[in-house]
This record gives sequence, structure tokens and C-alpha cells, in this order.
Amino acid sequence: MNKRLAISLFALLSVSFAFANEPDSLSSAELGAQLTRLQNTLRTNERGAETWWITWTALYTAATVGQGAVAVATNDLSTRQDMILGAGTTVLGVASQLLTPVSTKFTYLGSDSIAKLSVADKQRLLTEGEAMLKKQADIALAGKSWQTHTLFGVGNLASGLITWIGFKRSFGEGVFNFALNMVITETQIWTQPIRAKKAYQQYLQSNERGFELNRSTTPEWYGQVSPASCSIGLRF
Repeated sequence: MNKRLAISLFALLSVSFAFANEPDSLSSAELGAQLTRLQNTLRTNERGAETWWITWTALYTAATVGQGAVAVATNDLSTRQDMILGAGTTVLGVASQLLTPVSTKFTYLGSDSIAKLSVADKQRLLTEGEAMLKKQADIALAGKSWQTHTLFGVGNLASGLITWIGFKRSFGEGVFNFALNMVITETQIWTQPIRAKKAYQQYLQSNERGFELNRSTTPEWYGQVSPASCSIGLRF
């Protein structure tokens, strides 16, 4: 009986010693510094994404106005057909940009405000910030995925077929339409900022997180539009 009691006491002391020697949690100051760094990363990513978004929205808007004006002014049937097709799809492009912004919403705090927060509030904001950083990375990944390239390609192919078969143009004109729009859409894809993905991976490594960057498993409908084509897809 005494032997069993001794073993039990030894086990209890071992567990207590192990817990007592666990590394301490981050201090309030360390949490504040980490939150500040995370906020700076989020801001930088958001500014880059918003610049890209505003640029392409402006280009679609200008293309819509310009092509619409030419369609009204010209007497040439072929030109009018091209301009109407282009203006119609760029209107959808503007709508798509407005409905699918790439920026994320996060409440940024100044250094003084962060310093006044409790440890619990700092930890909560840090967790929310990490979720936002992952969301930014997911958006960056999805924007350059093979599904996006494929859907753009299909939309551009449809535009070329409309030019060739629908408008009864030459095969070469249809190919030119397809190729021109592929250049435009690939430029749009490859200019989308990818920094958020790298920043997220670096954040995980620097903070020794035990999880990896993965795309969201929640299906999401989205639209992609080029100056002469449009497409709708399901991202999963």
C-alpha cells in the first residue's frame, strides 16, 4: 500500500514540476509589439491589394466609356460590333470589381492605444489579425490559381468565337481577339499582389505556429471579366 502511495505521489510531483517549468506566455509588452508588427504587415498588404483593385477598376471604367463613345460615333458595322461587345463586358468588369473587393476589414490601433489594452484584449486582437492575414493570403493565392487562368482562358475563347462565328469575321480576327484578351487578362492576374502569401508564411515561421497556409475549403462564387470577355466560377 505504501509503495502505491509513493508511486502516486511521485507521479503527481512530476506533473506539477512539468507545468511549473513550462515556458511563460508572452508578456503584455511582447504581445503589444507583436500586434504592432502584425498591423503594419496587414496595412502594407491591404494598400498593395487596393492599389491593384483601384487600377483595374479605373481601366475597366475608362474602357467602357471609351468603347461606348466609339460605338455611338462610328458608322462602321464591324467597329460598332467590337465596341459594343467590349463595352458590355467591361461594364460587367466594373460590377465584378465592386462586388469582390480584395481588401480586408481590420480595426487598426495606434501604439498608445495598444499599450493601454489588457493582455486578454491584445491576445484577442492578435488572433483576429492572424485570421485577417490568412484571409489576405487566401485571396492572393486564389487570384493566381490555375482555376482563374482557366476561367479567363475560357471567357477569352468565347469572345474570339463570337468575333469569328457570331460576327462572321475571319478566323484570324477571332484568333487575334482571343490572343489580345489573353494578354490583358494574364497581365491582370500576374500583377495582383502576392506579398500577403509570403508575409503569412514568414509570420508563421517567425512565431513558430503549428499550422500551414491552406486555401479556404468554403466554396465561393466569383466573377472575372476582361475588356472583351467575362466568366463566372466557383472557387473551392
